[in-house]
Order: sequence, then C-alpha cells, then structure tokens
Amino acid sequence: MNTVSKLATATIACITLSACVTTRSYVDPQYHRAGYDQIYRLNQPVSVMVDAQFKRNGEPYPAVDAELREVVERTLRATGDFTPTSSLGDAGVIQVVANNIADLAAARAKGFGTGLTFGAAGSMVTDAYEFKFTYRGTDGKEHQHTYQDAIYTTVGNASPPVVAEPTTPDLAFEKVIEDVTLNFVKDLQTEGALPKASN
Repeated sequence: MNTVSKLATATIACITLSACVTTRSYVDPQYHRAGYDQIYRLNQPVSVMVDAQFKRNGEPYPAVDAELREVVERTLRATGDFTPTSSLGDAGVIQVVANNIADLAAARAKGFGTGLTFGAAGSMVTDAYEFKFTYRGTDGKEHQHTYQDAIYTTVGNASPPVVAEPTTPDLAFEKVIEDVTLNFVKDLQTEGALPKASN
C-alpha cells in the first residue's frame, strides 16, 4: 500500500474498520478547467526546479512530498512548456504547497458505522484540497495562484455526489494534482508569464 492510500481518510476508515467493503473515489469535475489541448506548447520548454510540500490540515506531511513533486513534474513535462531539473542554475522555480483538509475523526466514525453493517449502509468521505502554486522565473518576477479541489470516496453502498468516473484513491489523488497543475500552466500562459508560442 503506498503513501496516498495510507493518507486518504476514507481508506483509513475502510481498512481499519471494514476491510472487506469496497471503496470508490471520485474527483470533483468542477475544478477541472484546463486540458492539455488548451495549452500551447513551446518550441523551447522553460527549465524549472520543482519544490513540493504536502500538508494535512495545515501540518507538514513529508511522506507525500516526493509523490506530489513527481506528479507535478510529469504533468509539467507533458505540457511541453517546462523541463523539470534538479539543479537551480539558470532555471526558474515552481513551488507547490498542497494542503489536504480532512476530518479524520468523522472519517473513522463513518467507516466504523459502515463496517458494522458490512457496507449495507454505506458512507462517503470528502477530502478537500488547496494548492498554492508560485512560479518565479529567471527574470525575478513572481506569479502565484491558489486552487481548490476535492475527492469524494464512497465506502460500501453509497452513491457518489458528483457525475464522475469511479477510480481508486491513488489515481484520484494523481488526477487532482494533474488538474490543478494544468490550471496553473494555463493561467501562466493567459497572464503572459510564459513565452508566446512560435508558429
């Protein structure tokens, strides 16, 4: 089991109290504003060093830092606008701070209730996220944006609150990071923080 599965409140509740009950996660589609097809690719991607920090309820949770950075870097590389690097040199910096806002006590209580009914009652847990992105280019200018997102995880016989494809907690977490990173790149392009695309 990886770090995200250990982190997700719904999964904690399910594993500790009702291990035989099925869980499904859903990414809230309202926060998905930009796709790869809406982002223009640069002939010469910008080199950036990514600094990622994960928090849970405002407290640092370093076990997830590496996974957060990996998904952000993968998404940036896929846009064709950035080339992540491990050395600062002539590179810019993208800092991302992700905060998972979760009610762990409520999640455990819901999981316990669902476990007692062997999933017949069902329950749902919401993991809300806030991402703060900061881009500092080599010109010294700083661009900052904050994004919200959410994952809904159903345990047992519960209906999802949104129209979305069900997935696992791990894949839902990666999708949330990809969505907000694409939103950020699109916003950087819109406000002129990145070079214009060449024909």
